[in-house]
Amino acid sequence: MRLTLVLAALTGLCAGCGLVAPTPPGPPSLEVARWLLDDLVEAGIARDFARLCGLAASDTCEHLLEGHEDLAPAAAPTIVQTDVYPPESAGNGFTGGGVLFVLCGTDAAGAPFESELLVSRNLDGTLFAVPAVWWTGTRVIVGADPADVGGEPAPDQGRCP
Repeated sequence: MRLTLVLAALTGLCAGCGLVAPTPPGPPSLEVARWLLDDLVEAGIARDFARLCGLAASDTCEHLLEGHEDLAPAAAPTIVQTDVYPPESAGNGFTGGGVLFVLCGTDAAGAPFESELLVSRNLDGTLFAVPAVWWTGTRVIVGADPADVGGEPAPDQGRCP
């Protein structure tokens, strides 16, 4: 099952409020993003799901983990692509941008997966990752127009060997 997360995290203030939206933090450095990814991978392999979701600092982790606990891989995935997205203005808010990793591997059932994981910053500068459950074949759409939510996901790009 392929899941697509739309990260249109508009963290600015409401439209029409007359208030100025806060300045978005920039994406984390590749080194910092890779540090968080490595910790998430280690927690997943160890099946330490409380740690995994705690590191993610994302409200979606526990929900995405449901039904995938037994599929946590025993080996780290391969990073096949890394992209950096700057924050973008969106009305009186912004999308957060971040570092997007494309991961390839094999889950505990022996099925191959291609997943995307985004490491970004909250307004206070703290890191978060979506989706932290990195072995589920999830795609992340960064900066998508909220009106596009519910459309068909793009076909697999076949980035894994």
